[in-house]
Amino acid sequence: MTTVCAVRTYKQLALIPLGFASIMYGDLLFRDGHRVLDQVFFIGGWVVAISGIPALNRYLKANHLREGVLKIFLILFIVGSFAVPGPIASLVKVLDGTARPVNYRQAALSLALIYIALTILSRIAEPKDHVLERLASRIQRAAVFRALANVTGIFAMMAFLGARLVAAHPVPLISTSLTLVVAAAVVTHKTFARARKLCTQIHTDTQTLLRDLDELEQARNRSTTSTAKPWIRRLRGERQAGSGHADEQTAALRAWDAVKLGLSTPVDTGYRRIGLPFLPDEVVAEIEAKVQAAVHDGSAGPARADLQAIQRACSGCLDVLA
Repeated sequence: MTTVCAVRTYKQLALIPLGFASIMYGDLLFRDGHRVLDQVFFIGGWVVAISGIPALNRYLKANHLREGVLKIFLILFIVGSFAVPGPIASLVKVLDGTARPVNYRQAALSLALIYIALTILSRIAEPKDHVLERLASRIQRAAVFRALANVTGIFAMMAFLGARLVAAHPVPLISTSLTLVVAAAVVTHKTFARARKLCTQIHTDTQTLLRDLDELEQARNRSTTSTAKPWIRRLRGERQAGSGHADEQTAALRAWDAVKLGLSTPVDTGYRRIGLPFLPDEVVAEIEAKVQAAVHDGSAGPARADLQAIQRACSGCLDVLA
């Protein structure tokens, strides 16, 4: 019964994108002068989209993590609904062979707006709650949005060149466009390779830190359970309880320094102002406080739980050859 309800919910959710697609198609018809058909698709699209709102509410209430992700796509969809029709209409005319320089200029402006939206709004709209639970999807979103932004930026440049060269220099435009397409593929590959490499490095450093914390805990347990008298321990070369953990503590702190460096690194680009850090600074500070407590006070449980959550998020992107 639950499966049937879930399938029904997903079918009703499909009404929302279907309705907005109808709205956007009506907008394209309006631009081409079809005054009657555009009203049919425009109004009908709103009716279909609104019909899926109840299913959307049920879908969001089923998981507390979905509301934050929905905010991202709503912001990007609102921007895209204003920017996407231009490139689509221009692409149709390019395929028909009826494109003019003005169509290329419109496409260049729309693609530039999409690039700005993906670069700025995707970071602003990133959910701030349950960050460790969302970490795996956060990594994927950062790489996908950066790849899309790079591709739209390159295509915006291609459309701009098309507006200047399509009439007078069509042959150089073809070769230049092919070069830009190859550049878009290379940049996309490097974006995902960067994310995999960062995840692999953080997973490795986190594993080292967990092992150092285990060694520190074992050293403390040995000191606690030791029943030998002090002069016997001195003869055996053993250190005094409470003063023999400096090496283990130093090793754990050095391992944390490596982990912290990775957690503060942007996933999608080396430019921190426009890139999305692996974890927000405030979350890194909270984990650091737990690690410090584990090193100095012995309460390693909270730190270990967060570090293991980071490892689980990275496990799907491991690539030692990236």
